Amino acid sequence: MAKFKYRLQPLLNIKIQKEDLIKIKLANELKKLETETAKLNFLIEKNNALINDYKKSLAKGLHVSKIQEYNVYFSIMDRKIEEQRLYINIIRKNVDKIRDELIKISQERKMLEKLKAKKLEELRISMLRDEQKLIDELVSYKENLKLAGEI
Repeated sequence: MAKFKYRLQPLLNIKIQKEDLIKIKLANELKKLETETAKLNFLIEKNNALINDYKKSLAKGLHVSKIQEYNVYFSIMDRKIEEQRLYINIIRKNVDKIRDELIKISQERKMLEKLKAKKLEELRISMLRDEQKLIDELVSYKENLKLAGEI
């Protein structure tokens, strides 16, 4: 049996390696997204806790300077929360971009694998044809020998 040599195998190997690297890149980016989302949730919880504390203190009576401190802190926290949301959006866009890249490279790899399978099937069919041709020749040869009276 002839050994099957797929001429696009080096390209297929490169696509597989690239797909693996992109999967790792995507996993890292998703982990980063999860971490940054947890940071955002922490900031929101901290801000909400401070708002509740502010409301309780306000009910008891607060000095004007303390109210100003709370307001400054709230504006700083609002800015931090908004910055964190923007950063998370950037990461999400990057995740989407990496996913699209992964989809594209996966499709290319699958196409090359299907082509390889098709070429392998063509080789198998060709070998079966050659084998059948050889068998037919042998049978024909034996029949000719029988007719000639040599067997």
